Amino acid sequence: MKGITGLLRTIIAVIAWFVFACGIVLAGIGVYEFMIVFTHLDDGVHHTPSLMIIGLLHAVDLFLIAIVFFVMALGFFILFSDPDAQLPVRLPEWLRIKNFTQLKIILWEAILTTLVVLWLASLVERRIKFDTLDLPSSLYVPAAVLLISISLFLLKKGEH
Repeated sequence: MKGITGLLRTIIAVIAWFVFACGIVLAGIGVYEFMIVFTHLDDGVHHTPSLMIIGLLHAVDLFLIAIVFFVMALGFFILFSDPDAQLPVRLPEWLRIKNFTQLKIILWEAILTTLVVLWLASLVERRIKFDTLDLPSSLYVPAAVLLISISLFLLKKGEH
């Protein structure tokens, strides 16, 4: 039985490393997007501040998604590590994950923030490009945020 448990821990550790690597790639793309914003300052385009705002919002969105991946990888490492082993770093209280429910709550909160920034970026981009906003399609993300928020509220209320 110890052999199977050790094998499962190893497989989950590999998965966690891949999730962590995805976070690094997303953070790298976010840095690239951030740098691209400032290389277009000398383009002489009339809407340069508007384009910078859109680019910065997209970069922040990529950083937030990377944070979701980092937290998920850390959660996998913590949840499936040897319970007697001490972690090499001291984590803040909100990252001391004891079960999947806590990990899910942390990830939902991070995803909610990411969705809000993504929605704001798309609204700003539509506004700058003078696209028309059709009400049904512009409310998909806020509806998702509302549903996840209600689920999170009910989950937290059920814990207490």
